[in-house]
Amino acid sequence: MLSSNLRQTLVALMLTTSVRALEVTISAKAPGGASSIAQDHVSLSIEQDRWVDWVGSTSRNEFFFNSLDNLDKLTGVPPRIRIGGQAADVANQGSSSVQFCNAYYDNTTISSNSPYPGAYSMAIGSDFYPTVRFLPKNTKVVTGVNYGANDDLRASVYISWITKAFTSPDVVDQGVTLEAIELGHEPDRYGKDNTFRSWDPKWSDTSAKYLPEWSNWVKNIIDIMRSGWLPPALDIPFWAGSISATGAKQSNTWTGRYLLEHNLLPEAIAPNVKAFSQHHYSGSICKGSTKDLKSLVTKSSIRQGLDALKEDIAAAKSKGLEYILGEANSFSCYGAAGVSNVAGSAIWALDYLLYASQLGISRVYFHQGVGYKFNFLQPTTLSRSPLDNSVLSPPQEAHIEPSYHAALIAAEAIGSSGQTRVAELPTDNSAVSGYAFYSGDKLTKALFINSDLYLKSDDSRSQARINVKIDGAAPRLATIKRLSVPHSDETSGLTWGGLSYETKDARPTGISRVEVLDFSEGFDLRATEVALISFD
Repeated sequence: MLSSNLRQTLVALMLTTSVRALEVTISAKAPGGASSIAQDHVSLSIEQDRWVDWVGSTSRNEFFFNSLDNLDKLTGVPPRIRIGGQAADVANQGSSSVQFCNAYYDNTTISSNSPYPGAYSMAIGSDFYPTVRFLPKNTKVVTGVNYGANDDLRASVYISWITKAFTSPDVVDQGVTLEAIELGHEPDRYGKDNTFRSWDPKWSDTSAKYLPEWSNWVKNIIDIMRSGWLPPALDIPFWAGSISATGAKQSNTWTGRYLLEHNLLPEAIAPNVKAFSQHHYSGSICKGSTKDLKSLVTKSSIRQGLDALKEDIAAAKSKGLEYILGEANSFSCYGAAGVSNVAGSAIWALDYLLYASQLGISRVYFHQGVGYKFNFLQPTTLSRSPLDNSVLSPPQEAHIEPSYHAALIAAEAIGSSGQTRVAELPTDNSAVSGYAFYSGDKLTKALFINSDLYLKSDDSRSQARINVKIDGAAPRLATIKRLSVPHSDETSGLTWGGLSYETKDARPTGISRVEVLDFSEGFDLRATEVALISFD
């Protein structure tokens, strides 16, 4: 006879299973609202002061290269790379004695909350930009140029220096190309949390001074570079915007829509601008506030945060521009300990980047640095903990972080056809997100994400039962690959389809595991788990 407690437990489990059972219908043909998604939809933004640590100096950083190559093998295209961030606005051409980069830091700003602060000044050497030759073949690169404390002539000289690197034989042979110049980093923040435009403290109160100045700089740079006065003679492409998502809070003149509707791109420069960039974080820890994992991964909060960009996206599209998140991640000021660096962050990043595609966001550049808590990976050995600045003994070698798995899963779901479209699947569950992937019109994959948490302190793990129905010609076979996570707040132990990428060289190891899906039975999706269904 069952004990009273056991009967209550079984009843609770039965009720939970019943409530969580989801009936999901997937169209065998792409619906009209399916969005195109690029093979390099997941890209990386790397803070400029530590670029050489990422890519390598005299030889390539094999760990970083392998992490990119893993994605390249899945999509046929490497992630795009942005070299920039706030460090770009403190970078200037160094003397002949500087080979790669001399970055200067204020050690008084190092703290348990910010063990690896940004540089306040950078001298860039002649061998800095040629290091892009160490990236995977055919990588497209965007690089930032100092607008915060420079002038347009010096910016032109600096850009000429960049273009010489990208036209050098080693870089050309690798197929690495300069996609665009990003002139300035978050000009809406100048003078607010930095010293840029310090001679005019009210410079960024509104965008009135920025609008004519930025477009005039760009026109002058274009004219100088076309003339060949600073060889090589090139027609330089630019990103526009590069504003923070918080700029609108200080003035409605700092929205993407406002800038684009108020002559940010006059006729003289419009042909050279192909994309509008905006930065977006799900929150901030810049003032030391604490964050919890649930507030990050919640399905509704992801949508609420990105939906706020809809007007800016529409404005960019109306001008024929791509709209990109040129810098994005969980929490600004390098991420939150115990949130940005744990397994749950992979759940957040995956749902975030896929939902972004539904809004017309062409690409998401996840911001990275050395020792940042929200990194996809740490590219080099660390002697101090990114979490609290404690000494690491022995030092921690380069390693994959949990959120890297979001890039892996997205890459596999998107594939290499170059014709992939994705449509969000409605689910009657506030924690389960679903997406269907199509190559052209043909259904190829479906992805389900369960953002419920399963913490180390929890006694049991919830799960959702999902029943899949195909509307149209059913596939002959469907297999499931899972992201397995020990707990939402673990920092390691994740596997994708049975394989671990937490290795010394970022290459997978283990035995591949897939399950055959029985449509008549459905499948279970546990808390903090991802299931990718492949249809044949």
